[in-house]
Amino acid sequence: MKVAFVEMVGGAAGNMLAGAFVDLGVPLEALESALRTIPVDGWRIETSRAVRRGIASTYLDVVVPGEDVVEQAHTHTHDHDHHHEGRPTRHLADVLDIVERSGLSPRVKRQAAAIYTRLAEAEARVHGTTVERIHFHEVGQIDAIIDVAMTCIALEHLGVERLYCSDVPVGNGQIAMAHGRYPNPPPATLELLRGMPMRPVDVRGELVTTTAAAILSTLVERPGVRPAMRVEAIGYGAGRSDFSIPNVTRITVGELAEEEARAAGIGALERDEVLVLEANVDDMDPRWFEGAFEAALAAGAYDVWLIPVQMKKSRPASIVGAVCAPERADAVARALLEHTTTLGVRMRRQQRFVLPRRVETVETALGPVRVKASRLPSGRERRTVEYDDLRAIAAERALPIEVVLREVRAQLER
Repeated sequence: MKVAFVEMVGGAAGNMLAGAFVDLGVPLEALESALRTIPVDGWRIETSRAVRRGIASTYLDVVVPGEDVVEQAHTHTHDHDHHHEGRPTRHLADVLDIVERSGLSPRVKRQAAAIYTRLAEAEARVHGTTVERIHFHEVGQIDAIIDVAMTCIALEHLGVERLYCSDVPVGNGQIAMAHGRYPNPPPATLELLRGMPMRPVDVRGELVTTTAAAILSTLVERPGVRPAMRVEAIGYGAGRSDFSIPNVTRITVGELAEEEARAAGIGALERDEVLVLEANVDDMDPRWFEGAFEAALAAGAYDVWLIPVQMKKSRPASIVGAVCAPERADAVARALLEHTTTLGVRMRRQQRFVLPRRVETVETALGPVRVKASRLPSGRERRTVEYDDLRAIAAERALPIEVVLREVRAQLER
């Protein structure tokens, strides 16, 4: 299994993570090609070689003329402009829409949307409001959107299946923000770092930025753990300032050692985050559920289901449920509200283990069929034929579906 370890030597920022990935060998051209599919304009990426306390590294900068809000982590004087008058602000829905309309891969879209959703939840808790009402300032600017996407693109380009990180360094002093001077780390950053191991560092300044905290707290499964790995590539991303410690983020990429994989007990499993939506329905013609299912699936649900229950006044009822990616939750909820008689849809965030999979089309004697291939933790591959394709062939040839399945499976085995 390919893994990456983020070591916050002098802290981490969005551009420092991206710089480290470029430093270890991710082509800048590949990053920029994917980033140009994001429907935001007026930015460019600049890189240069930097030395921080004797460590050669890559400094990466996302330049947005006019916006001019490059994420300036690690400053001694905290003089970066956190005031947001006159600058565009974005709500979570705006950022998710930008991500969804991009040409990024499904995995990158899913990870970027999860990062921003987690960030919105942290901001909402700090400000005492809702996720829908929260608006992003610095981290909603174009450069931060690009920073988040770059990390996700780099991980996919390298084939990294699991991300690890060191404990989090925390400096001292205060941080100047939009609403005044705040403790270090700022409230939203600390909320994102909840549960992650932290270590004090005798440095006056913000060491881990909100963008980096959102990325790492979302994508890292076991913060503070260095994996047993065979190192293949090492990269250093530089911060702007020079401290008494090397102001760099180091990223190491390699293969997870067999003993570590066995200790984890999940082999090549991946983990992602989904939303589960449910509604209780006790006054609807059951024939309508098929339409509700089709609408939810068309809106992006991975799966839908019905559970029989008994509600108040001993009424027989059903729980209609759906599971989807976080960025599709609004669309799926709207489908359930439009196509059932419920007055509300509840949701909860859950993590799930998933097998790496791919879908390929196979030509058979009966016609083309889609086959879903998944890799089990043991390394064995499991192949499942798409039911809709079997049903279409059976209808076209007037054959029982089990006959079609038997013939397709026999050909796949051959």
